[in-house]
Amino acid sequence: MIIASVCFLILFICIQLSLTENIDTVVYQTLHDVITSQGVKIYLDVISSVFSPLNCLIMILFILAVLFFYSKFKFWWYGLWCFSVFLIGTFLKNVIQRPRPSVDIDGFSFPSMHVLSVCLLVSLILLLKRNKVLYIFGIVLIISIMISRIYLQAHYFTDTIGSLLVMWTMIQAIQLSRQSDLRFYKTDSIAKLK
Repeated sequence: MIIASVCFLILFICIQLSLTENIDTVVYQTLHDVITSQGVKIYLDVISSVFSPLNCLIMILFILAVLFFYSKFKFWWYGLWCFSVFLIGTFLKNVIQRPRPSVDIDGFSFPSMHVLSVCLLVSLILLLKRNKVLYIFGIVLIISIMISRIYLQAHYFTDTIGSLLVMWTMIQAIQLSRQSDLRFYKTDSIAKLK
């Protein structure tokens, strides 16, 4: 958790000092040089619309609603975690206020809420159901969203990396919490045996 937070802080400082302009430009130019197929361009536009932060929030709320009937404990546990991720992302976006690459798009750029929302959706699914196919699909989806947001000039490359670092921190936080919770139950079980 500390490593991810430090990496995020270093990235933030580099952005503030304009040290990331070259890599952001190179990644954007490379994507535009490589992606020439109209079909891929349509795919990037569609995937960016389908997995918007609002749509991801709706999907997450649906998963949490189902989870409510399956396990209220997990509902509250993961619900609070999801809320925290959205809150942190929104807070950072409004405090940092990095302008978007394109002036035609409203709002701020850093971190990318599209990438953060998709990462959150994929992470929630994988925390609930470990599956190799879901894992591979999730990675492809996250990379597709990252590429689409850069290609469509909604975000810089470093905005998408910032979202990954926020998510990495939050995944580590929930993993630590889950481990603490397991130790608590083990201690409680031992106390009952005595």
